[in-house]
Parts: sequence; C-alpha cells; structure tokens
Amino acid sequence: MTNFEFLIDGFMLYCTSRNLSKKSMMAYEQTLKLFSNYMCSEFKITDVQKTTSTHIRYYIKYLKERGKYTVTARNESVLRISATSGH
Repeated sequence: MTNFEFLIDGFMLYCTSRNLSKKSMMAYEQTLKLFSNYMCSEFKITDVQKTTSTHIRYYIKYLKERGKYTVTARNESVLRISATSGH
C-alpha cells in the first residue's frame, strides 16, 4: 500500500464518520485516486509529502488537456457511467 492509498483510506474513513453522502464519497475517492495514479505514473511518486505545487500544476494542466470525463480510477466507474448514460 502506498502512502497515497493509506491517506486516501484514512480520509474516506473520516468522510464515513461525518455521514457524507455516498455520491460525495465516491467523487472524493475517485478524484484522490486519479491524482494518486497520475503522480505514480508520471513522476513515480507514491509519498504525498514528495508532492510539490509544480506537480499539482502539471496535474491540473493534464486534466484540462484530457477533459473531465476521459479518465477514471476504476473500470467499474466507466461501466456505471456508460450504463446510466446510454453509451
């Protein structure tokens, strides 16, 4: 388990304790996992503390170039989106 995964799990536990909606929690988890995946694949960073503001700027640039709905952290998300949107 990477440092990112450990911290994401902790944050999701916190969200559960705050009784956030499942939809909000899914969105938070998806967003954090996408960032984690990007940091690992592009910069080989698995420790959150090694992330810099420059890394975050590169990630924002990447998101703008790719588009909001072209990337997912899990295949199930793609299937769920496709099933509900008729694609």
